[in-house]
Amino acid sequence: MPNKKINPLDFKNDVAIGVGLPMNSSVGGFKSNYLTSDQIHTNLKNLILTMKGERLMHPTFGSVLYDILYEPAIQGDISSLALQGIRESVQEWMPYITIDDVDVRINDNTASITVSYKVKELDIAEILDVSVRM
Repeated sequence: MPNKKINPLDFKNDVAIGVGLPMNSSVGGFKSNYLTSDQIHTNLKNLILTMKGERLMHPTFGSVLYDILYEPAIQGDISSLALQGIRESVQEWMPYITIDDVDVRINDNTASITVSYKVKELDIAEILDVSVRM
């Protein structure tokens, strides 16, 4: 994750921009993000790992990632389906992000998902890695 400061609040070391993931009880429950790029990364992770219909009052928030991973008779390449589903969610909820690629690898009980994304306006190109236990 770059330490590039791109937002006026990024220059104020004592002003948190948002809450980071994962939440951890050993540090008081919340980790603060002080850079815009870190918060974008966290927000994307939250969007991808939330199932559609899971969030109260926002039934379209989230992605179909879990639907794709847990569907027993899925037709087609899982990575392609995940790419399409994540792009649709990002287009609706985080349109400033461009999803370049999604790679899904399944080993034993775990799916490892790698998402390559860009935020063109802020000159950010990042990779988000998440694991889902199946």
